[in-house]
Amino acid sequence: MIFGLILAEILLFLAGALLGHVFLAATVAAALVFLLLAYRYPNVAWILVWLAFPFSIEMVIPGGHALHVPTEPMIALALVAWMARLPLARPIRLPWTSLHAPLAVLGATTLLSVAFSMYPELGVKGMIAAAGYILFAYVYCLINCRDPATIGRSVPWIVGSAAAWGLYGGARVFLQGYTLRSAYGAARPFFTEHGAYAAYLAMILPVALLYAMESRGRTRTLYTGASLAIALGIGLSLTRAAWVSLFLVLPATLALWYWWRRRVKPLAQVAAIGAVIFVILLAFGAGARISRHAETIAATGDVSNLERFNRWMAAIEMVRDRPLLGVGYASYPYVYMQYRRKLIITDMAYVHSGAHSEIFRLLAESGIPGFLAASWLLCATAILGLRIFLRSSDSRARLISLAILAGLGTYVIHGFFRTYIDLEKVAVPFWASLGVLAALGQGLGSTSAHAGTRTTTRGA
Repeated sequence: MIFGLILAEILLFLAGALLGHVFLAATVAAALVFLLLAYRYPNVAWILVWLAFPFSIEMVIPGGHALHVPTEPMIALALVAWMARLPLARPIRLPWTSLHAPLAVLGATTLLSVAFSMYPELGVKGMIAAAGYILFAYVYCLINCRDPATIGRSVPWIVGSAAAWGLYGGARVFLQGYTLRSAYGAARPFFTEHGAYAAYLAMILPVALLYAMESRGRTRTLYTGASLAIALGIGLSLTRAAWVSLFLVLPATLALWYWWRRRVKPLAQVAAIGAVIFVILLAFGAGARISRHAETIAATGDVSNLERFNRWMAAIEMVRDRPLLGVGYASYPYVYMQYRRKLIITDMAYVHSGAHSEIFRLLAESGIPGFLAASWLLCATAILGLRIFLRSSDSRARLISLAILAGLGTYVIHGFFRTYIDLEKVAVPFWASLGVLAALGQGLGSTSAHAGTRTTTRGA
């Protein structure tokens, strides 16, 4: 089989060279290799997609459809390979989890919003893309991530990748000179703007910090260095929403960790990381720029803040007009001009953009029922994650659940000010986090397990 694969690859390259389409031949050859790899080693293929999605760039394919390349083609190939592995003799049965009911209600309300949308074709395309992310990230993790050791083997890749992106963004900012423009484009061309870049890094930073606190020796050093790199990228991106999310989430996370472990030294390590970041920013002259930008978080004259009010007021008008089903999933940017009020005029008022808030996007696109269903899902996720952290007898599961809750917490707070759930940069870690929690929560005991956990963790 290996010999046949090599021969097929050679023939593809030769055919591409003869026809003058070497790049196309190389793409097909790579797709074939990935398809076979996904069939034979699903976990390896999953990690490869994780490593690839930050590099993804939106491309317009024939027919005018946008596609995130290489992420979405890789996800499609992986799903095809995994479906080919399924046994035909018995039906597919997903493990039960408390997240299924809110997910089903959210899906149903979204589908109804598409059916009565002003732009149903946009909703259909958006739901197809969302279904791909949910199947790849949520369903796959739900089925395959019950063992904390399996999850633990992926953590170094996840944290290492985020650290590399933190260094990439930081290096670009320092080389270009620390200005507002360079910070906003810190990770271009892959992250087109600073918000998605900072949201992605903020979801990974709690994982890096907690694993640094739990590790020893060389492993602790590596996780500490990764935490520094990720935090540096977030700081230099000038993303106020990410700063606020970390300011609110990290203290609560560290307090829960201390309640669990009762150790002070690792907390001092986190403080040292913050001090090092502070010194680096001062040394490069970025401290004053960050301080001035932080002061604009609540500034009424800031153009970005004013434009958010524009978008939010338009969303409120959409809810008043269509409270039950909204204007339709993925339709907000296309109907914004119809609902825009002219009380506040900024340079960005005429830009094709989203609602600048997941709350207002949900209300505007899916109506009040869609917003309530999404709130139910987030509450169910938080309860499940806390149950795992408080009741699991496996310390690795408790660590993972705390890290995931913290990462999701940063996105929920970030989502008050921006909308990123439809981007692969956020969609993959978001749905994967839900899937891992759902998997770890299977078979979780009640009172007896809770008692055993308290004994085990205190002894540890």
